[in-house]
Formats: sequence, structure tokens, C-alpha cells
Amino acid sequence: MMMETRRYGRPTLGGIWRTYRARIAATLSLLTVERLLGVIVPFVLGLAINDLIAGELRGVWWLIALEVTALAIGTGRRLYDSRVYAGIYSDVADATAKRTDLSVSRRAARLGLARELVDFFEWELPELIAALVGIVGALTMLVYMLPSVGALSFITGLLVAMIFVVSRGRMFNLNKLLNNELERQVTMLESERAFLRLKHLARLARWRIHLSDLEAANFAIAELLLSALIIAAVVVTVQAGLSVGEVFAVLTYLIGLAENLIVLPWTYQQSIRAHEIGGRIASG
Repeated sequence: MMMETRRYGRPTLGGIWRTYRARIAATLSLLTVERLLGVIVPFVLGLAINDLIAGELRGVWWLIALEVTALAIGTGRRLYDSRVYAGIYSDVADATAKRTDLSVSRRAARLGLARELVDFFEWELPELIAALVGIVGALTMLVYMLPSVGALSFITGLLVAMIFVVSRGRMFNLNKLLNNELERQVTMLESERAFLRLKHLARLARWRIHLSDLEAANFAIAELLLSALIIAAVVVTVQAGLSVGEVFAVLTYLIGLAENLIVLPWTYQQSIRAHEIGGRIASG
């Protein structure tokens, strides 16, 4: 199905979603189910450990059934994804290449940006949703199994989220400056003036370094908060008098929560970049 540019305008995040929402929603739904099954795994694994200690196998059979189901859904989703997003990129690239109001060099640059736009739907958006499902699922299970640890985890999650809210404006501006320079890349590389080429490459390096520094700062603050959470939660969990399987499940959820929260700085940065690229491709 070709992108309906007359109805939705030029390729943007919103335009791609409106045109392909059924296909994208289908793959994201499969991803959500796959991640929800993953959320249940530590709890069922804890039950299996307790059953094995008691000389029973019921928990083990539940774990096997859960893993097989997750494997089947995950494999099917990946096969479907590759076909959906290959078709979307063909349409977006074609719509971008037809822009007669832009020079050839700018159209060439925007084809590369269009690839990033589709990659956001294929890779970054699923990772963001998977992380959010993992975070909500882990928090829910922690509140259910040990409310005190669940409350600590929820507060830590809010603090980590605030890091991204505060840095959003800076992140958007840095991506805008980087993309401005990328659009001039073909012209600069064709120039016979070595000074202009070197200046262009230096600017590319500068904006990428600034973005990397901002990501590193966000990561460091988030990691400190999560390390404090895990240390405090371990003490509370051990003192709570839980069974071996329950202690294992709680600690597994804590580690999973920390891993998913750490994923957010990168996926959040990519979502901001995709938003800036979408507006750029749609503009003149």
C-alpha cells in the first residue's frame, strides 16, 4: 500500500502512523503480549523453584509452557516486522525522492533521514514500548509481592523519568543542529575548498559529542538512583522472611526494572530525534 500523501501530507511520524496504523499496531500488539509473558516468567520461575524444593514438577511445566508460547509469538512477530517495515520504507523513500522543490543533495540527505524515521518505528519504538511494559509489569509484581520494595521502586522510577523531562529541550536542539549539518553533507563533500569540508566534519563531530555527553550524564544519574534502589531493596527483601523462590523473583524483577529504566535514555533520545526528522522531511 503506497503512502497516501494527498490525504496525510508529506512523510512524518504522524503520517506514517495514520497510513500504516493497522500494520504497526499489529506488530506492537504482538510485542506487548510477548513482553507481558516475559514479565510473568520470574514469578513462575520462583514457583518452580519452590515446587522443586518440595519435590513437585507443576511449576516446571508451567514454566516450559510459558517459554514455548513466548518463543512462538516472538518469532512470528519478527518475521512479520521485516516485511511490514521494508514496504513502509519503500513508500517513504519514494515520497521523499519526488520532492522537486529540494535540490538533489538535500533529497539525498533526506533519504538517509527517512531511513532513520522508519527505523524508529521498527526498532526504537518497539524497544521503548518493551521497556515501558517491563517497567510497569515489574512495578506491579513488586507491589504485589513486597509492597515496601514496590513503593521504593515507583519513587525511583519517577525520579529517573524526571531526568528525561528536564533534558528534552536540550536534546531536541542538539539533534536539530546535527541534522542541519547532515543536510549540507553532500554539498560540503563536493566542495573544492578543504576548509569548508573540515569545518563541516568538525561540526558533525561536535554535535555528536554533545549528544553523547548528554546521554552519558542522563545514564550516570539514572544508574546512581537504580544502584541505591537495588541495595536498599536487597536489605528489605532479605529481612522480609520470604521463601527462596520469592526472594529470587523479587530480585529478578528489581534487576529487570533497572535494565528497562536504563534503556529509556537511549530510546527517549531516539524518539526526540525521530520527531525532529519527521518535521524536517515534511518541511520545505
